[in-house]
Amino acid sequence: MSFEIRDGELWRDGTPFPVAGVDYHPSAAGCRIWTDWDPSALRRDFRAMADAGLNTVRLFLFWRDFEPAPGRHDPVVFDRLRTAVDLAAEAGLACVLSLLTIWMNGQRLELSWRSGRGFFDDAQLLERQRAYARRVALALRGAGNVLAVDLGDEIANVDPGAARLPREAVAAWQTGLAETLRAELPGLLVTQANDASGVLGAAPFGPDNATGLDLIALHGFPTWAPVSIESTSCYKATSLVPFLVRYARAFGVPLVDELTSYGTDEATTAAYLRAATASALGNGAAGVLAWCWQDIASTAEPYQQRPGERFVGLHRLDGTPRPAMAGLRGALRAAPRLRPGPGRAPVALYLPERARVDGGSYLDTGVGTVATFYAYLLLKRAHLDVDIVAGDPTGYRLVVCPSVGHVTLTDLDRLAGAARHGATVYYSMADHLHGFPGSDLAGAEPVDYTLLTAGREYVEWDADRWAIDWAGAGVRPSVLSVTTGQVLGRYPDGTPALVRNAVGTGQVVFCAAPFERQLDVPGRLTAAAWEVLYRRVAALAGLAPEVDCADPDVEILPGRAGDPHEVLLVNHAPTARRVQLRWQPPAGRPVCQEVVLDGKDWRLLAGPRELRPDDVPSVHQQPAPY
Repeated sequence: MSFEIRDGELWRDGTPFPVAGVDYHPSAAGCRIWTDWDPSALRRDFRAMADAGLNTVRLFLFWRDFEPAPGRHDPVVFDRLRTAVDLAAEAGLACVLSLLTIWMNGQRLELSWRSGRGFFDDAQLLERQRAYARRVALALRGAGNVLAVDLGDEIANVDPGAARLPREAVAAWQTGLAETLRAELPGLLVTQANDASGVLGAAPFGPDNATGLDLIALHGFPTWAPVSIESTSCYKATSLVPFLVRYARAFGVPLVDELTSYGTDEATTAAYLRAATASALGNGAAGVLAWCWQDIASTAEPYQQRPGERFVGLHRLDGTPRPAMAGLRGALRAAPRLRPGPGRAPVALYLPERARVDGGSYLDTGVGTVATFYAYLLLKRAHLDVDIVAGDPTGYRLVVCPSVGHVTLTDLDRLAGAARHGATVYYSMADHLHGFPGSDLAGAEPVDYTLLTAGREYVEWDADRWAIDWAGAGVRPSVLSVTTGQVLGRYPDGTPALVRNAVGTGQVVFCAAPFERQLDVPGRLTAAAWEVLYRRVAALAGLAPEVDCADPDVEILPGRAGDPHEVLLVNHAPTARRVQLRWQPPAGRPVCQEVVLDGKDWRLLAGPRELRPDDVPSVHQQPAPY
């Protein structure tokens, strides 16, 4: 195979390969691609994709068409698969192939012979999966344009009970099937695509449980996000998939395998794709596959049940492109320049070991990654570049650990180690017992909890004040007594809310309120300057944004791969913004530069000439400070 993962990036034949492509059903055949076979339609569409500057197409292998009866593989359909892959190669396209396709557009295109057997635990069905995978691999031998095989799109939806499977069982299933494929096709890259529940829910299918995979395929549609995204046009909508990308980078190489919006007009869809694509690539995605190439003329299943799924194509039924196509092409063409540069960001957003575990008992406060999402947004709004980190955060200047409901000894050891080595650790608490980091870190100890929120309506630090919605967060306040710490902020009743505590050569800033978790309410994030708290904590760490502006809706990503002094700007607001960028050199006065961005638009911008000498490195190129 000509594709490989090298230094956390996707390469083809010794060259970086940013994936720029689409998901594909032929318009006339729809999901009957393998039975209503029309190779001329595939040839025409593949050539059009290549002419549009795309380099990858994703095809869905509906298992029931390839194996209509248990153990009976249809040789004609397997020949058609190889023909499709070869036609893509003729057009210069790589292929991502979704192997065990049953779930599609909200419907199960089921095997007639499965008869209710468990998809992940029935021995006979597991053997049929392995045999089918081997037969697919046999059909692909010698094809040099297979980028990856996806084990199955949103595969958890095939069995309603899959969300309750043990994580170990899911990891073993993925690893076993991946090894089956690689045994026939050495070097094959394997992935498995999941929606946002693999990050923002407790499902065992997700980036943090993908050790047997080479790529982490993910997508998240604002319409069905498990967080409060007010609309497709809102700030949070185009920040969702970039957050999923950053999260996945903590565990591997992320690939956005589906990207579009549903229930929106053409202008809204175009704006969404434009900003979300650029931001996803800028935050480290190996590439983007947009959903989907063309509207579907077919009325066969699943479209008779969900006809609205037919009209989300980048091209209309008559083949004319929608406005979204131009914006997508622009972002994908720039993909090599949008990629982040080498090195780490100055800020680590730390993932506690049990952040995505919901024990389901009265002791648990639920999944913690919703707070991670809001912490990510606050850092972005403060223009502080961030890595999401699932292991040891030592070496980062600022470590953010938001609204913790369940902390382990391993977590505490890691955070204490980072502080002892000079980091500022910001830690906010969602559970006064299982989320409390201990008095050695907090510089305070709990006295009691209370259900009475009067007198604790906000946190005040000098002239800054932030309201706390305890009921919205589903958290009860705690009463603190300061031990070794220094009070930075208080509740209206005078009790401590923010405590600063020296640990080793660093410090911990402990927030006794679920600051991030309480933001998951429609309209709340953008209604106040919540990010000011993060700016002030960063200042305690001696950190300021490398490039800054006064508008929190504009994302600033410094240090691009093509030029360490180039920044990517993404306007996540639906309206145009005029901003004054402030570039802070290592010494001297800031340099300002005015930029105008249309709504949901992006731009690559070179730094001012006076800040571009070869001896002034980007912060991303500097070694870790500790």
